[in-house]
Amino acid sequence: MEQIAAKTANIILRKMKEDKEPPTEMVSAKETAHILGISESHMRRIKDNYPHIKNGSNSQGRLLFVRDALLKNYAK
Repeated sequence: MEQIAAKTANIILRKMKEDKEPPTEMVSAKETAHILGISESHMRRIKDNYPHIKNGSNSQGRLLFVRDALLKNYAK
């Protein structure tokens, strides 16, 4: 599931670059949780359901989500 989410995020980012849209705004797990109206801990548990990337090399890397995709497809 994590691989699918990562591939989805990469496809979205690549497509946005091809379309020469403005730079993609990435948001933290905390801000993503706020956008979706859920807790940050719950967001971290269900992260694989949303386009995201992990910034960092260790297992505790920072999660970043595609803001426009969240607002367009998932926000309540």
